[in-house]
Amino acid sequence: MNKIKVFTKKRIILFFGLCLLLLLSIPFYVKLKARNKIFANIENLNDKDFAIVLGAAISNNNQPGIYLKYRLDDAINLYKSGRIKKILISGDNGEDAHDEISVMNNYLVANGVPQDIIFGDYAGFDTYSSMERAKKIFDIKNAIIVSQAFHLPRAIYIARQKGIDAIGYSTRQSFGKRRYFLREYFATIKSFFDCAIKRKAKYYGRKEYTGGNSNINIEQLK
Repeated sequence: MNKIKVFTKKRIILFFGLCLLLLLSIPFYVKLKARNKIFANIENLNDKDFAIVLGAAISNNNQPGIYLKYRLDDAINLYKSGRIKKILISGDNGEDAHDEISVMNNYLVANGVPQDIIFGDYAGFDTYSSMERAKKIFDIKNAIIVSQAFHLPRAIYIARQKGIDAIGYSTRQSFGKRRYFLREYFATIKSFFDCAIKRKAKYYGRKEYTGGNSNINIEQLK
């Protein structure tokens, strides 16, 4: 009887050990799926309809934080080099004091990007929501996602799960690599299950037509 109990206990431990191993291996699987879709050289990119720039920290004086500035600078280069036709800026606009869309839009326009080609997703509260809404609300079919290398595998995986033909353009990163690695590791596991269960974004709203002019009301920008 004791032998049976020991054997059963070992099997239970083995089962949960295997489950934990599979869980912890998810980020490596996601990275593997995206490995041939991330580029650091603009010359190696295929042309796409959209660049998707995901929001990040902004400064107290309503300027892009360093990581967001890198993303926006590269989106500007993609536009000026003819790699993309339009830009979707997706970020958190949930509070008056934190308006990523205005900051991103103003920076792009100040650096030579026409207002008419910039579209704003005001409910991109996380990467999953940004990609869900990029497909469901903006009907984006193909895109270059502009972000840091540690973030791109997750963003590309989600986008492609949503039916977007997405590749990534790896922009610069200058600090906090270890901190962001750990954060991204667990965020990737969560995003994998978000895709598996087809989690809904917090907000949807009406569909935006991207075949014409920008959906951004410049009179409401800060």
